[in-house]
Amino acid sequence: MKKDTIIQFTELNVNRIQALTDAVFAIVITILSFTLVIPPGENENDLKRFLLDQIIPKLFIFFLGFIVVGAFWVDTHFNHHHMVKTNIFSIWLNIFFLMFVCLIPFSSGFLGNYLYTSISIIVYSLNLILVSLLHLAMLIYSWEKRFIDPTVSRTLYHNMCWRIILPTIIYILIIPLAYIKEGWVVYLFIAPLFFQILFGRAKRVNK
Repeated sequence: MKKDTIIQFTELNVNRIQALTDAVFAIVITILSFTLVIPPGENENDLKRFLLDQIIPKLFIFFLGFIVVGAFWVDTHFNHHHMVKTNIFSIWLNIFFLMFVCLIPFSSGFLGNYLYTSISIIVYSLNLILVSLLHLAMLIYSWEKRFIDPTVSRTLYHNMCWRIILPTIIYILIIPLAYIKEGWVVYLFIAPLFFQILFGRAKRVNK
């Protein structure tokens, strides 16, 4: 009886982690659009200039941030789908992960307002690096503690890790490149998305 109670408690915690994570990501994605503000009382010429100078660059950052957050959610959802157990340390790793996910609207808004400055690019990079590292830590810890479904193959686990590691490497490389203050550097944030969206996954081990 005691063993069954422990198993049910563990399964409940996994479900609650998934629910909290989904709720946080939904809010973060919504908040991303708050930086898209058009000032009232402008004439048509000023509005056109504001659209070209402010709104279009901010729209690019919004779309970038939306896809970045979406890619993190997809990977988190995929990883949580394979979790069958958890403990208090794993839960706190997830909470700290979500804390830095919640900062993405801030760093994204900072980048949108100061698109070609070194500091805004570095802040955005650091935010994504911290999210990625905590994401990776959650995955590795779950694997080492055998909280992941035993039908998940080592190849699939390695693919899950590399989907996090490769984008993180690019985010790290962007930091020194930010100091050259060239406009094209900001577009390097698109590159990690190819790994997160297109990088394949292996299948589970057959039972």
